[in-house]
Amino acid sequence: MRVCVISEARSIHTRRWMGSLAREGCDIQLVSSSKAEIPGVTLHRHPIYSPNPWHQVRNVRSIRELMRALKPDVVHLFGLFSVSSLGTMWAIGGLQNLVISVWGSDVAPAGPRESYKERLIKRHLLNQGECLVAVSEYLAHEVERYLKGPRWIEVIPWGVDIDVFKPVERKGNSGAVTVGFAKRLHPLSGPDMLLKAFRYARGRCKRELLLKIAGSGPMEGQLKQEAAQLGLAGSVEWTGWLGTPEELRDFYCSVDMLVMPSRRESFGVSAVEASATGLPVIASRFGGIPEIVLHGETGLLVDADDVAGFGEAILLLAGNSDLRLEMGFRGRKRVEEKFDWRDSVRKMVRIYNKIQNI
Repeated sequence: MRVCVISEARSIHTRRWMGSLAREGCDIQLVSSSKAEIPGVTLHRHPIYSPNPWHQVRNVRSIRELMRALKPDVVHLFGLFSVSSLGTMWAIGGLQNLVISVWGSDVAPAGPRESYKERLIKRHLLNQGECLVAVSEYLAHEVERYLKGPRWIEVIPWGVDIDVFKPVERKGNSGAVTVGFAKRLHPLSGPDMLLKAFRYARGRCKRELLLKIAGSGPMEGQLKQEAAQLGLAGSVEWTGWLGTPEELRDFYCSVDMLVMPSRRESFGVSAVEASATGLPVIASRFGGIPEIVLHGETGLLVDADDVAGFGEAILLLAGNSDLRLEMGFRGRKRVEEKFDWRDSVRKMVRIYNKIQNI
């Protein structure tokens, strides 16, 4: 089965999905303005968007010519970040067997902050899809805001490789308890709020508390300054960006809980990865996170930006090693049942097969 995918090859999500689909036997023809080596995938490097209307017309014509030459069985618009334009509306017009994946912030939250043009483009694009694929039930509901009527929507979570992200033996001890954070250092991830919640917990905890932050981003310098101002410099370790699954797994296995105080989150891959390693997760009660973290079972949910709430949740887990182990065990079982990466890829292949045979 030949699948022509329009997406950006530089995205880790694109590389991961397309490589896995190729290993499942799909002939993946990736149209991208960026370059990357993806085993088993044929890359057609091609400009997708240009602010110059004449260049965009030329791009669209060229993409449609490429489509006619490739003769794909399925066309997959994988994410709307780089393709939400008037030109793309023309480019996909009339294409058969079109699958459209939405990732999160490319469509959510739908609301008054969108311009009329943005909403018009997204509405047109999404109503062209034979099947719309969302990463969570939350995002599927957000997609429905753009639709003119009932459409075929599938929820396929971005699972994890449970053979890589797997538990280690965790034992309660009388030493320090380490809190982990693994997200981009961006306001939407809430790392500034985490520092305040950590200080709240540290000042009330009978055990020594440490914080390990994995990630990089525009807030890094500001956060290090804030940590010093809050008197936390000696209690916070900055590991930087972790680029491989193995590095992330080792990070999760080095901490006692993961805290994910996101201000916006359509899914929450970090929560799935951490749960897969047997780690309890404290996270915001927002977006798709409650579909991953079950409050009181696999972790604790707190309202976003509730400093005291996150601080109390950290205190609760820090003082109860048995609860941490129990929540981690349940989290691993849930990942095995709901978020196995192999199941996610097979679901996508089944969608391709079903569309091809309609």
